[in-house]
Amino acid sequence: MGNKSGLEQRIIELKLEKRELLLAGKNINKIDELIKEVEEEIKCLR
Repeated sequence: MGNKSGLEQRIIELKLEKRELLLAGKNINKIDELIKEVEEEIKCLR
């Protein structure tokens, strides 16, 4: 997908979006999956 710093920035964005969804009482399952996928990509880059 991208370089490590870009992926880390994506995680930050996803976590902020997750927080907004939680505050709105929305479902966060989909965003949790996206966060896991990006975290796995970062692990592969190490």
